[in-house]
Amino acid sequence: MKKIFIRFASAAAILSLGVACTDLSGVEERIDTLETQMVAMANQLNAFNANVRALEAFTQSGQTVKDIVKNGNVYTITLGDGTVHNITIENGPVQLNVSVDAEGYWTIDGSRIKDASGNNVKAVGEKGDKGDKGENGANGTNGTDGVDGKTPIFGVDSEGYWTIKYSETETPARVTDENGNPVKAVGSSSSTGEPSTGSCLFKSVSVENGYLVIVLNSTPDQTYRLPIEAGFRISVSKDFIAVLPGQSVDVPFEVVGKDATTHVFIEAQGYTAVLNGDVVKVTAPDPLPETGYLIIKAIRNSDSSTKAVYLTFEKGELTFVYDASTVLSEGGKVTIPVSANVDYTVNIPESAASWIHLAGATKALVSSTIELLIDENTGEQRAATVSVIPSLGEAKNIQIVQAGVGQAVFNEVDLATVASFSLSGTSLDAPAVLEQAVENEDVFAFYSTLKAGTLYVEMFNAENASLGSIIPTSGTDINAGNASDFKQDFVGNGAWEIPAEGTYRVVLNRAVKTITIYDAATDLKPLTVTFPYENKTSWYVTKTLVPGTFYVSTNSGWDSWKGRKYTFLASAADPQVFYWEGDFTINGDGDPKQVSFKIAQSAADVDLIEAGPGTGGSDPNTQTGMNFISKSYAFAPAGADGAALTTDTELIVNEWMPCAGAVSNKRWVLAKGKKVNVTRFIIDARNMRVRFDVEETVE
Repeated sequence: MKKIFIRFASAAAILSLGVACTDLSGVEERIDTLETQMVAMANQLNAFNANVRALEAFTQSGQTVKDIVKNGNVYTITLGDGTVHNITIENGPVQLNVSVDAEGYWTIDGSRIKDASGNNVKAVGEKGDKGDKGENGANGTNGTDGVDGKTPIFGVDSEGYWTIKYSETETPARVTDENGNPVKAVGSSSSTGEPSTGSCLFKSVSVENGYLVIVLNSTPDQTYRLPIEAGFRISVSKDFIAVLPGQSVDVPFEVVGKDATTHVFIEAQGYTAVLNGDVVKVTAPDPLPETGYLIIKAIRNSDSSTKAVYLTFEKGELTFVYDASTVLSEGGKVTIPVSANVDYTVNIPESAASWIHLAGATKALVSSTIELLIDENTGEQRAATVSVIPSLGEAKNIQIVQAGVGQAVFNEVDLATVASFSLSGTSLDAPAVLEQAVENEDVFAFYSTLKAGTLYVEMFNAENASLGSIIPTSGTDINAGNASDFKQDFVGNGAWEIPAEGTYRVVLNRAVKTITIYDAATDLKPLTVTFPYENKTSWYVTKTLVPGTFYVSTNSGWDSWKGRKYTFLASAADPQVFYWEGDFTINGDGDPKQVSFKIAQSAADVDLIEAGPGTGGSDPNTQTGMNFISKSYAFAPAGADGAALTTDTELIVNEWMPCAGAVSNKRWVLAKGKKVNVTRFIIDARNMRVRFDVEETVE
């Protein structure tokens, strides 16, 4: 008989309700009366006892499954004896340690449960010629007296102690700990103080090769395999189909219980599907549609039975958390986290088969890790490339480098020579390259969504070979919003822990050797400007500067003061740095020869216009054309002290020049006789400076 574990904390730790995945401290602080607590726990007790009954039923020898219906995380399972059980799938710790021992007796914390008469309680009825069928036991067949199997029913009495009984009419008795003391059911709780609902007994339910496989949370290595009775159904290996754009894939299926009157039909949306016997050939369009499905339907005319399965599509993917690893000369295990929705095989090159070994079988289905065993190296450094070949798509490679005897564990890399930096770890679905900041060639940044999980920075040379990784100097805390020192080490030998899914900004400065990870609460904020319209206090205009339209104003006659629209992007390292890349010619002898940057061209370009305390001045809500444009906020020339200039100033290329945010029409002017092709404008609003990058200057 397999044991059943439903974990329960000890009395010394102040026990919680076993149906919850967290204990119940804090409930007492928020619930005034014990009666209210009992109401809050009643549904949980019912669900818990229902799952205990189901668990006991799964232990019965000869048990089969007639039907399984899934509704969210609740499975309704009809067993061969006709009983129906609803079980809830929830991952989490299980706190009540109830089991059935090898002789079929119920236990709590390893000790057999006693009934009111002090007798041990059987979970499975013994067989006997006159043996009655226990509540959930077996019919007597061979003995003389058969012993009834009983299912415990847990409850809570009026003073808040756990109770147990074995029938609805029986008077409940208190559950005691190993010292004979009654056990309180009201104890610690979740962080919110509210008890969780449902039961945490069951981790997963699946169908494998004609068996219903049930896995417990407390002992995931212990499973119950109940044979599914042959009936009319359609069996498929997965409820989704992995595909690649423009390619075809075969989807095998089996109609169980079919006869000569059975007919099979298919229906597909977004994809082309052709039925050929017990295989559907699916061809995906290029590009893949956002939605799509395949329905396989079987109709058995002999009894009018109809069955169908609904399959969705996913893009076939196989990615590694990292694709290189370095190993000490002593050897050891290399664990490569994998994200895959396709089957794959692992191929170790023949030249490395003597020192690299795949843990387990040489073929792997979809899994979360690949484990390689590396033998000790008694010679010089050695390396090999292990290939992972998915059933769809191109092969991926893992580079394994093992140090030789007496060689340094890791040689630090000169960060100035690193060609690129890439984020890796379980917080990403795939590695993401850090973008080099336009405002500083030593700054690299990432701004996007990360999941809860590990994060480190991998370094690559110009040939895209891994040079190792950047990891925390100590600990795993991201120290959100603060610059932290880092160190270099092997790929995967340390990582920051992203605490929760969200938007993050990662800024690496290789010159000062710091990394800053901003979460939503500490992230850098965009610049919001409020300025007096017409340089008077009669009107105030407000705008938050975000990526989008800025106006390059040349005041050269052809645009009548109106700037031309250009789309500026924000630096990934700083939302107050904007840049535009393209081709813009400035000619000291021609048109244009002078430039500034305006943020607005009409009232529609600003966020807010408010009346000020002053008098006079035009209403900006009604102004169009030159009057508004010439008097709106601009990034214009400034002196060394940061104050806006009252005259134009010389434009110097490929260097930072001070600017001021003001209502100004002053420009940077290219010296006469010069002509430049600007490839990038940069406005650093945080430090109030601008730069005109050019590839060449034409005299």
